[in-house]
Order: sequence, then C-alpha cells, then structure tokens
Amino acid sequence: MRELAKKRLQANFQQSAKYLALVFNDFFVLALIFIFGAVMFWYAQVMKVLPVKAWYYPLVLSALLWLAYLPGKLVTLLQTADRQFLLATDDRLDDYLAPMRRYSLVLPALLLVLAGGIMYPFASLKMGLSNLNYFSLVLALFFAKVFEQGAVSRSLTFDHRVKQVTWLIRLVLLALLLASLYFLPNALYLLLALAVIAVLALRAWKNSAFDWQYAIDYEARRKETVYAGFALFTDVKERQVNIKRRKYLDFLLPPFGKESPNSFLYRRTLLRDPEYLNLLARMTAFAVLLTAMIQDPVWSLLLSGLVMYLTVWQLLPLGQKYDQNIMYRVYPIAQKERGQEVSRVLAWALLLQTGLIIIFWLAIMPGQFAWSLLLLVWCGLLAKGYLPYKTQQLAKKSRYKKRKK
Repeated sequence: MRELAKKRLQANFQQSAKYLALVFNDFFVLALIFIFGAVMFWYAQVMKVLPVKAWYYPLVLSALLWLAYLPGKLVTLLQTADRQFLLATDDRLDDYLAPMRRYSLVLPALLLVLAGGIMYPFASLKMGLSNLNYFSLVLALFFAKVFEQGAVSRSLTFDHRVKQVTWLIRLVLLALLLASLYFLPNALYLLLALAVIAVLALRAWKNSAFDWQYAIDYEARRKETVYAGFALFTDVKERQVNIKRRKYLDFLLPPFGKESPNSFLYRRTLLRDPEYLNLLARMTAFAVLLTAMIQDPVWSLLLSGLVMYLTVWQLLPLGQKYDQNIMYRVYPIAQKERGQEVSRVLAWALLLQTGLIIIFWLAIMPGQFAWSLLLLVWCGLLAKGYLPYKTQQLAKKSRYKKRKK
C-alpha cells in the first residue's frame, strides 16, 4: 500500500508541476511581483500610522491567520477502480493514507509560514506579542491542520460527516484563537499544547467501516477544485467541462425571441461555457488589479486598453465553436451573417468588460472621468473596426462553407 501511495504521489506531483509551469509563466510572475510589491508598500505605510494595541487587533490577526489555515484538503488520490481492487485492504488502509496526509500538509505549511511572516511585524510591534508567543501561535495552527487531516481521514466512513467534522474543527480553532489573543495573550503556548494533545489523541480514534465510494467522491470533488484553478490559466485535459445554465447571469440576456438564432447560441455559449466565461472574468479582474496598483490615468488607460485587446483576441475562437458540429449545420440557421452576429456578441462582452473597468476606475480615481471616455472610444474602435474584420475572416475559414462548382 505504501508503494502504491508513493507511485500515485509521484504521478500527481509530475502532473501538478506541468500545470504550475504553465500557470506561473513569465507574464503572471511579473504581475505577482508588482502586486506583492504594491501590497507590501501599502503595508509598510499603514504600519507607520497604526496605533498600538487597539482592541480589534486580535480579531484582525485571528481572521487573517485563520484564512491562511483554511486551504489544503486531504489528498487521497483514490480512483474509481479502487472500490473493486482495494476493497479487501481495509486493514492496511492507514499505510496508504499516512503518506497522503504528509503530502497534504505541504501547502498549508507554506501558507502558514508566508502569512505568519507577513503578519509578524503587526503582531510584535502593534500587538506586543513576544517572539515565543507568536511562534507558538503559528505552530499551533500547523498542528491543528495535522489534527484536521487526521480527523478527515478517519471520517471517510458510512456516516458521511467529513464536512461537519472539518468545519467543527475550524470554528473551534477560530474561537480558541480569539480567546487566546484576547484573554491569554502572554500564554499562547497553551494553545500549542492543546493542538499537540489533539494530534496525539488521534491514535485513540477507532476507525469505522471505510466507505470507498464516499472517499472516491470526496477525492473527485477535490480534484475538480484544483483543475478549476488551473483552468483559469490554461487548458486542463483531465477536467470534465461543466457547461450549465447560470441563473445569476440571466439578467444579461435579452428577452427570449428578441435575437437571431446565432446570437442566441453564441451569447449563451459565452456565459455558460467555463472556457470563455473564465477568460472574460480573469482578464477583467486583471485590468482592475492593474488600475488599483497604478492609479495613474495614462498608464491605466494604456494597460487597460491592452487587456481589452487581448481579451477580444482570445475570445475570437468562439466564432469557430460549432464548425465541427454537424447538428449545427442540419438546423435551418442562416450562415450568411454569422460573422456579424459573432462580432456583435463579442462587442457586447467587450462593452460589459469596459463598463466594469470604468466603474472601478471612477471609484478609485473619481476625478478622471475624461480618461474613462477615452477607454469607451477604444472599446468602440475594437467593436466597430477590429471585430468585424476578424470575425469575417473566421467565417471564411469555416470548415463547412459551400464551395463553388
């Protein structure tokens, strides 16, 4: 069982490394450096003016460290076939799950170290915590995560109480954090001792009958969450794309019967296919972050305009979405103006993106209304000039276009 766990962990590490190399490309790393630098500069400036030992500081520190504690579900890497081929190995299951628990602690440990390092000046200078107390606090959070992982691995039973056990531990931990910082600020090592005792008490937790299907479903949901994160930056072939109606976006759609069949189809594809919707949301959020970091109208205009162009360029394959769908050709849908209709749908998405950028722009730079009008002009140029030309080119390359005899 340990050899099986080792092989699966190695394969999972190779897969994650492949996608992480695509996610953390040069462009994204550069953006992260700018964002982190801006946040740290703001943090340093705020530290200079914050008063000492305000009543709400324990609440702020507890909330931020608790949020850093939350990520990191138990990794089991169980597969559907395990329900048949490993069913008779319940007595050796802990040999398989022990390496998985250790692997699952890597991400929480890194996040706690990062958050603990960032919050150290605030805790020591503004709250007055000693180095020993603060180190005990961060270490207690790590041992609490060890206890949570162990409790989850022992709760994959027919009771189906993993979610309840997980959130009970997290809420109790938050309550203990607040109580320790408010009432025992000089004895946080007591919280560490309590966390260590809880970890040791796991050995007395007797396992019930292991529910293989429940554990397999739990791992499938965890993997889907990871793949969804990777899919924001690159295509994930292992992920099953879930195209579904999103009722909260229905207000963006025109009334039924008020648009052409092609417009009806492409507009709903844009809002319901994660490939296109995530791209639009990701690029819009990136433009907003650039505006928040720079807060200069000239540079914000140039960079936001570049992001808008890149968004349109990456959304253009929407026009070829149904070129290989024979059923699309069977229905009596006019193809003559398909390029124009795709152009109108993409122009609508571009206008929506521009509106969100301008709203945020005016919120942080209220005196720069004239510059926001220039962003609307750029949006009009893309919608009326670039998009019709490119979509007509795509329509000419259609696989099923009629050939002249």
